[in-house]
Amino acid sequence: MDAVLSALLQLGQHTLTQQARSPDPLHAEAQSLRTETLAAKYQAERAKRIRADGVAQFQETEGIYRSFQDDPWAAAAAAAAAAAEASQRDTDGDGLRRETTVLIVGGGYAGLVTAVNLRKQGIDDFVIVEKGADFGGTWYWNQYPGVACDVEALHYLPFLEETGYVPRERFASGPEIREHVARIVEQWKLAPRAHLGREITSIHWDAEGSRWDIQTRQGDHFRAAFVVLATGTLHKPKLPGIPGIAEFQRDHFHSSRWQHHCMDGLANKTVGIIGTGASAVQLVPQLARDARHLYVFQRTPSSVARRHNHAPDPVAIAALAPGWQRAQMNDFAQILQGELLDETVDCPALEGLEALTMRAIHADAARLGVDLRSEPEKLAAVYELADFRLMERLRREVEETVHDPAVAERLKPWYAFMCKRPAFHNEYLAAFNRANVELVDTAGAGVSHLTATGVVAAGREYPVDLLIYSTGFEFELGANFYRRTGIHLLGAQGQTLDEKWEARGPSTLFGIHLRDFPNLFHIGPAQAGVTANQLHNIYIAAEHIASVVHMCLTAPAACHRVIQPTAEAEEEWGKHIETGRDMRLAFAQKCPPGYYNQEGRPEEIPARWGVYPAGIVAWERVLKEWRDEGTMKGMEQRLAPFP
Repeated sequence: MDAVLSALLQLGQHTLTQQARSPDPLHAEAQSLRTETLAAKYQAERAKRIRADGVAQFQETEGIYRSFQDDPWAAAAAAAAAAAEASQRDTDGDGLRRETTVLIVGGGYAGLVTAVNLRKQGIDDFVIVEKGADFGGTWYWNQYPGVACDVEALHYLPFLEETGYVPRERFASGPEIREHVARIVEQWKLAPRAHLGREITSIHWDAEGSRWDIQTRQGDHFRAAFVVLATGTLHKPKLPGIPGIAEFQRDHFHSSRWQHHCMDGLANKTVGIIGTGASAVQLVPQLARDARHLYVFQRTPSSVARRHNHAPDPVAIAALAPGWQRAQMNDFAQILQGELLDETVDCPALEGLEALTMRAIHADAARLGVDLRSEPEKLAAVYELADFRLMERLRREVEETVHDPAVAERLKPWYAFMCKRPAFHNEYLAAFNRANVELVDTAGAGVSHLTATGVVAAGREYPVDLLIYSTGFEFELGANFYRRTGIHLLGAQGQTLDEKWEARGPSTLFGIHLRDFPNLFHIGPAQAGVTANQLHNIYIAAEHIASVVHMCLTAPAACHRVIQPTAEAEEEWGKHIETGRDMRLAFAQKCPPGYYNQEGRPEEIPARWGVYPAGIVAWERVLKEWRDEGTMKGMEQRLAPFP
């Protein structure tokens, strides 16, 4: 969603306050919406949530907290994996030993889509190493009741045309997504290429052999000519540094490591849930239905819009022209970025988001008597008016849904729509009408501490039998790679990735290639093209990576190319990324603390921790033109023998 914000903001720099004070058609609209009053309220709510410790308020899930990130389902798959891999172990039976052309780190969407693209390029000598006991990435880790995707399934489930699968719902549930993951694994025969339940701890470049040495926590040793970092962003739990967690004596776990056995006898349990973000919005209605009593501990309320779900029409899908899935993904991204104003193209956006697309903004402007084509400097003001109007509507819906006016008031979001990850659900707000559900609003302060048997907030203790941390993932911009992944990644110059990025932030070419890390590819949002649909970024990156690997393998017999960006190419790309910083910073400084803005300190985010400013569709064009040019421009290249 960050790219939506970036793309909209880059089109105009004037603020609504400036526009409202000038005699133009926007003035009356601003007055009717009380925009200055709302802006002051937004800033007051932001200020009360700023903490002196910033990102340090979170506790790393290591040491005595390691259990919060351990795989709760690993034992079920361990025996089968051991039997399947026995033939590949060394003579002592300890650990795997394997040489491969490509090693993919991660068996989630990014890893699977990369593997399929390698197959399409005729490259079959690859392995997938995944720390979870099964494929799926974030959809493996997040198995809490009610888990679902907020991006339309026709755009989010990979390879629908190739598999012939038609989603059961417009927005797929977690179980349906995991079923589709299994379908992909089966169709492209990926299971024999995978090593599940293996956690990589180090990836080191062997300059003499021109290979990567990879070690796992389980004692495995792989060597690979190419490595793909498909580690994902939503897999390592973010645990709040609340005093007393280590001493808490009741059952407690993170929502992304769901303990199904703790659900036994839930009707006789008092449950607490800390957090009210996207996962909690899906989870609270389920807990409310089954628990004796539920306390919801809230620091900042989410904006919650309706989720219009329905079953896709198989007949209509069958009639679509080949290539329809990628075409629709592109249309959706372009509509969000403001590049596609054609009203005949369907915009399958979620409620709320469609009000902030560029064609909606142009319609708003026309209603207000503003022609944005001749007065583009007024775009930001029109957009801000639309945002205020949308948030007022969402706050009215809270009032209309929640019966208790005091509870409704505490559930209202006071910030711009894209300040926090929007949530979409039809039952979350109504759950607070139940007699067994109690909102514990901390007025931005958060939970104070835990006792042996309860949660203390606003000076009161709330005894619980079960406590769930729905507090998100380690995903702050600038977050340490080692902390997020547990991987010690050492490049050709004896420098870790964190050391390379420490001073100025990411340094890449295209957000994929890394100097001093030869034949290593990175999939993720940093310096890449992104949009609301993360699969879109993965599709483009995986296709590019597989094509580049194929190019590297079309070398003289028994050789392959070793490539890395030149220093000049990385620097040029980094400077281009920096051009979007001022726009991101101006908006983020108005938002309440969260992972989008470094817990309220966006100015601390290095300028190069940004995304490709022209958007994901333009990013794809850049990559394709670079490949079509054929010379690997901006790359240092040499030949190396295969062992």
